[in-house]
Amino acid sequence: MKTTNKTIFLTALSSVILTTVNPALAQTRIDIDYKTPAFENKELTVGAVKVLVNYKPFNLEQGDSFEDKNLSYRILYNGVEQSKKEAFTLYSGVIFLEDLDKNKLPEVIVSTYSGGAHCCTNFQIYTWQKDRFIETETGYLDGYGGEFKDLNGDGKIEFLTADNAFLYQFSSYAGSFPPSQILSFNNGEFNNVTRQYSQELKSTAWQMYQAFVKAKQEGYEVNGILAGYVAQKILLGEYEDGWKFMLANCDRTSDWGLEIYQGEEVVGRYPDFPTALRAFLIEEGYLNKNGRP
Repeated sequence: MKTTNKTIFLTALSSVILTTVNPALAQTRIDIDYKTPAFENKELTVGAVKVLVNYKPFNLEQGDSFEDKNLSYRILYNGVEQSKKEAFTLYSGVIFLEDLDKNKLPEVIVSTYSGGAHCCTNFQIYTWQKDRFIETETGYLDGYGGEFKDLNGDGKIEFLTADNAFLYQFSSYAGSFPPSQILSFNNGEFNNVTRQYSQELKSTAWQMYQAFVKAKQEGYEVNGILAGYVAQKILLGEYEDGWKFMLANCDRTSDWGLEIYQGEEVVGRYPDFPTALRAFLIEEGYLNKNGRP
């Protein structure tokens, strides 16, 4: 079996959602995997915030449907129920409490996995604002979705993920390597702070380069890696270097991603990969309308 750049990418994200738990304190985290049995009213508590969680494993042989809600949870503040939710998750999920924005009140973070090929994790975050919990979600993200981590040691937690728009755009899923996205969380909202973390960006750019070298050696797809690499170099303020590297190494015989769509209809075709990539980078906001970073 070939090892692709996708292996590197998923490995980088596989240590998802690190959080520290002191055994002397109340439980603050529940992990769900394929071995987790059914449970009811498992309790997570930090200060005034409490979560009660119920879970039933998905069982196709018993007639369970992907439309069923097998995870439910109640969120309380000072003993008063504030929110009650249901969701579906397939053999994977995490519910935990952590203060993401350093305001001395923990957020409730719930991740659920949709199942399906090359799919998908959604994070729902509940944060107490004045007199109620505000709900924010990431939307479904590739694989394990991302990682919560304090990148600069300031006590605030960033969310490390990737720009899923690059998946399948110029290569197959396995041949794609999306650029980094780093989000901060404050007042119930995510904010894109990717460009503030150059060391993290450089580390991923190096992984991309290694993935490209391996793909090139094995005669595998490279354009999906190069698309992400150019975007990553833009984030680092090194657009020209990234673009020159792409021009020198791209596969000009590949027609993946050259079609121009208007809605679901094909209305044209780009002449080559570099032209298609430039248009895509403009569309996604990496370049301005004049094709400059």
